[in-house]
Amino acid sequence: MACPVLETERLFLREWRDPDVDAFIIMAADPLVMEFFPETYSEERTRRFVDRIRECWAERGYGLWAVERKDIAGFIGYVGLWPATFSAHFTPAVEVGWRLAADQWGHGYATEAARAALAHGFDSLGLDENVPEGHSLRPHVLYRINRKG
Repeated sequence: MACPVLETERLFLREWRDPDVDAFIIMAADPLVMEFFPETYSEERTRRFVDRIRECWAERGYGLWAVERKDIAGFIGYVGLWPATFSAHFTPAVEVGWRLAADQWGHGYATEAARAALAHGFDSLGLDENVPEGHSLRPHVLYRINRKG
């Protein structure tokens, strides 16, 4: 399945382009951006990750969109839906993932793009939910959102 273009008030969520990869290599090497990851990514690891993103779209019909600001027409990171396939009592599942360049933080871009990705997941892909109120995981790591909000 091809990666559909989603449009929000300020953003385009679109297929990855080759120039995005160079910008993403810089982002993935930034210690601030990667603060909550075990380590920064090398150029090779970043390129492999982009390959996995493209494969996910082809295999599953969803994945991580390249995010572009309309006002500057430039790549600022990614937001999208990603398969959670690690071993846990709630997997397999689909999670919302994002990573934006540090200078793009604090403007609500991740939230805006995530809402569009979730709407696509619920409305176009038929996903049902994403941890209900009262679940022990809700305040920690995993959050669920259902179609009804």
